[in-house]
Amino acid sequence: MLATPSNSNGRIVAVTGGSDGLGKAIVTAYAETGATVVMLARNEQRLAEVTKLLCGAGHKIIPIVADVTDDSSVQHAVAQIESLFGRLDVWVNNVGKSARASVMDCSIELYDELMQLNFYSAVRCTQFALPLLKQSSGSLVNIGSLASKTAWPWMAPYSASKHALAAYTHQLRLEGPENINVLHVMPGPIQRPDAGTRYDDQAADVSEAARQPGAGAKINGIAPELLAEKIVAAEQRRQAELIVPSKTRILFAVAQISSAAGDWLLRRFSTGKD
Repeated sequence: MLATPSNSNGRIVAVTGGSDGLGKAIVTAYAETGATVVMLARNEQRLAEVTKLLCGAGHKIIPIVADVTDDSSVQHAVAQIESLFGRLDVWVNNVGKSARASVMDCSIELYDELMQLNFYSAVRCTQFALPLLKQSSGSLVNIGSLASKTAWPWMAPYSASKHALAAYTHQLRLEGPENINVLHVMPGPIQRPDAGTRYDDQAADVSEAARQPGAGAKINGIAPELLAEKIVAAEQRRQAELIVPSKTRILFAVAQISSAAGDWLLRRFSTGKD
């Protein structure tokens, strides 16, 4: 049974994949602004643990079990939010998954899996959340990747799914409700406890460097807490894009002018392709 927080007059924020990693950091960052945060994830036990921890710190957290790959589950979650609060101010599409594979040997099944998690889930959640966001002149936040802007060795399915998310996000800015701000977040590799071993079971055929965060990109890992703070600040300023680290914009600009020069720079900044 869900309980309505005592102070529900502030902003109402929903974060998918909110019980771990960057999602948990985003939940915490919004809660620290005084917002009531609806934390959505599939694992009910993990949701309960994180909710207890954050509520114990004085934050207003509402856990909702939801599967972003299922229409009825997302629709039910949005209906619960509307029933509890009658409004929604921010929706963050954070769920995502990466993988390592050779573009020559990668299976259709892996492409499909990453498209489902990284792209279709965001489309599904957005379609159900948009009516409430339109009512509040709210914000939609899509968590992409530097791979939303460029391909990268050993990451074809991931890059393809994040490029699709980038195109969809741009379409929303062009033809979505004008009173909704759409923010596309494109971070580099994010610090994780399992960095360096996360892809061992699927990356036997790729280089050691490709198993590292960012598939060997020469970019320092970003602390999820720091990135979450930047996301909240960018959303509150109603920005259209947030790229971290910002210096990678130079690479993207060069690649737009010259594909050959862009590919040369990519290889210079990558240790993931032997």
